[in-house]
Amino acid sequence: MIELLNDIKLLKKYHASLVNDYTEYPTKAHWSENFGQNEYKNCLVDWIGKNPDKKILFYVHTPFCEQLCYFCLCSKFITQDYDKVKNYLYNYLFKEIDLLKNHLNKNKLSLNVNEIYFGGGSPTYYKEEEFKNLIEKLKELFEFKKVDDFTVEIDPRRVNEEKLLFYSEMGVNRLSFGIQDFDIDVQKEINRIQPPELLKKLLTDKVRKSFNAINFDLLIGLPAQNVTTIKKTINKVVELKPTQIQTMYMHYKPQTRKYMIKMQRNLLLPDFYDRKAMFANASKNLLESGYKRAGFESYALPEDVLSKSIDKGEAYYNSLGTQKGEVTNFVAVGSSAHGCLGNEYYFQNFYEQNLYREAIDRNEFPIYRGMKLTEDDKIRQYITKTIRTYFKIEYEEVNSKYNVNFINYFEPELKALEEFSKDGLININDKNLKLTEVGVHFSPQIAEVFDKHNKINYKGLV
Repeated sequence: MIELLNDIKLLKKYHASLVNDYTEYPTKAHWSENFGQNEYKNCLVDWIGKNPDKKILFYVHTPFCEQLCYFCLCSKFITQDYDKVKNYLYNYLFKEIDLLKNHLNKNKLSLNVNEIYFGGGSPTYYKEEEFKNLIEKLKELFEFKKVDDFTVEIDPRRVNEEKLLFYSEMGVNRLSFGIQDFDIDVQKEINRIQPPELLKKLLTDKVRKSFNAINFDLLIGLPAQNVTTIKKTINKVVELKPTQIQTMYMHYKPQTRKYMIKMQRNLLLPDFYDRKAMFANASKNLLESGYKRAGFESYALPEDVLSKSIDKGEAYYNSLGTQKGEVTNFVAVGSSAHGCLGNEYYFQNFYEQNLYREAIDRNEFPIYRGMKLTEDDKIRQYITKTIRTYFKIEYEEVNSKYNVNFINYFEPELKALEEFSKDGLININDKNLKLTEVGVHFSPQIAEVFDKHNKINYKGLV
C-alpha cells in the first residue's frame, strides 16, 4: 500500500481534484445566501413537523480562544478578556436559544435531542459557572434525560483533572482533545506548545473511568512534519491510548485566514506528496497498533462504541468526523455554526461576530446561508457520505432507498470511474463498487465523481 502511494505519477494524476472532503453534500460553496431567517424558520417547522421522533444532535459553537493557533480554520475571536466571553454567552447565545425555543413553542414543536456537541474555538474557555448556566439554558429547550452522548472539545492547556471531572458531573461523556502533533518543533511553528506529559497527567484512571470515549485530533500537513515525526507522534498517542483518533488534513487557506502565512515563516509546508505519505504511514501505524478504521479519517479501539457502530453499519461521516449512529440531523447555535435536517436542509449562521450580533439584536435568527436539497442532491449526498464512511456502494441499497436504477442513473459516473479502476483504486461490478486499500486514500476524489455541483473533466487528469 505505502509503495503504491509513493507512485508520484498516480499522486500527481489525482491531485487536481483534491478540493473537498464531503463532510456535507452539496458542499458549503453551493449553499445560497438567499436562504435566510425566514427560510430557516420554515424548514424547522417543515422538517420537525414531519419527523417529530427523529433524533437530533445539538451543536453549540464557542468562538473564543486565549491564544491563536496558526493552523486553525474555525471561527474564533482571540481575547484574554473574559467579560467578552460572558457578554457573548448571556447576551447573544442565550438569546439565540430563546429565539429557537419561542419559535418551536409557537408552532407546538420540540427537539428530540439525543446528542450534544460543544465545539469551538475553545469551549474550555468557559468557567464552571458559565458552563453550568449554559447547561441549564439548554434544559429549557430540550429534555436532557434523552441525551445519550455529550462531547466537549478540550484544549489540554486550559484544563486540569478537576475541571474534566466537573464536565462528567455536568453530563459530558466524551472528551475530544485537540492534539494536532506532539513534536516540539511542529508545535513551535503552529504556536501551540503542549507536551505529551501534559496529556498523561490529565488522563488519570479516574478521568478515564468517568467518560465513555476519549478522542484525539491529529493534523497532517503542518510545518516541520515528515514521515518520521508523524510516526513518533503516533507512538506517543498509542501510549496514551485514547479510545478514538481523528487524523485530518490541515487545509491551508491564507486568502481568508491571513495569519496562516505565519506557518511558512521558517519552513515550507509539506507538499501534496509528503502529506499523502504521512497520512498513509499514520494509518498503517494505527492499524498495526490495534486500532480499527472508522471512516476515512477516524480510528477507534475494537471495544469502542464507534468501532461497534461501524461494524453494524450505523456510523456516519460528517463535519464532526465519523460519528456513532447515523447523525444526519443537526440543529446548531452560535456564530458560524451550521446544521442540517436529514437530507432535506442545510443552514449556517454568520461567521462575522458583528453580523451575528446585529441579527440577534434585531431578534432575528442569524442565518447567513443554506439550501433545500433536490431529490438528486439527496441521492448524491448518500453516495458521497457512504463512500467516505464505508468505502463501498451497494447498488441495490441505493435502488431501494431512492427508487432509481443505480447503473442507469449513474452511467456517466461509472464511466468516469473506469480510469480509477485501471489505476487500482476501485473495483466495479454489476452489484457494487468497492475502494481498494489504496483507493481508500483517494476517497475524496472518488466521491467527487458523484458531485454534480462541482464537476471536473476526468479525462484530462494525467
